[in-house]
Amino acid sequence: MVKFLKKLKIKIIKINLLILLFSMVALACNNRGNREDSSQDKIAAKNENPIKRSVVDSPCQLVSLHEIKSMFAIEEYPIELKDVVYTYPTCIYKWEDGKVTTSRSFGGQEFKTAKPSEVLIVMVKKANETMFKQSTSVYKQPQEISNLGAVAVWDSRMSQLTFLSSNYMFHVHVKVSNEDHDNKQKAIAVAQLIIGKI
Repeated sequence: MVKFLKKLKIKIIKINLLILLFSMVALACNNRGNREDSSQDKIAAKNENPIKRSVVDSPCQLVSLHEIKSMFAIEEYPIELKDVVYTYPTCIYKWEDGKVTTSRSFGGQEFKTAKPSEVLIVMVKKANETMFKQSTSVYKQPQEISNLGAVAVWDSRMSQLTFLSSNYMFHVHVKVSNEDHDNKQKAIAVAQLIIGKI
C-alpha cells in the first residue's frame, strides 16, 4: 500500500510538471504577439509600401503602426501592437489617450473610467457573401455602407465594421471616441486603406 501511494504521488507530481510545462509553452506562444516599440517600428517600416500582396497572412501587413499613428493623430502616445491568431489572424492596436470613457453610478454618484482607445482588425481569407451574412447576422444595429468593397455593414453597438472585398472578409472594430459617428468614420478610413492594398 505504501509503495502504491509513493507511485501515485510520483505520477501526480509528473502530471503537474507536464501541465506546468504546457502552460509555460502556451503562455510563451501567446506572448509572441507582444512587441516592443522598436520591433513595431521595424515591422511598420517593412509594411509601409502599399504593394498589392498575393498572400497576406496578417492584417498587420495591411495596416502599419505608422499608418495607425498618422490616421488617428496619436504620435505622442505609446501604442501596444499585438499580431495574433485567435480563430483568425488579428491585429490589435491599443493606446491610452483618455478619449474613451465609461460611466457608472454608485450610491447616487457618477464615476467615469478611462479605457484604452483601440483598433482591432480580424481577417478571414477565402470569404464569401454567405460567410459575410452569417457573421453580420449578430449585429443588432446594422447600417449598410455603400461603395466600400463588395458589401459592408457597420454596427454601432459593437462599434465594428465588417466588409467583404477580394475574397477577404474583415472585421474592423474601432473604439477611439465616445461618439459613434467618429468611430464609424475611422473604421471606414481603415477599411479603405485595406481595400487599397488587397
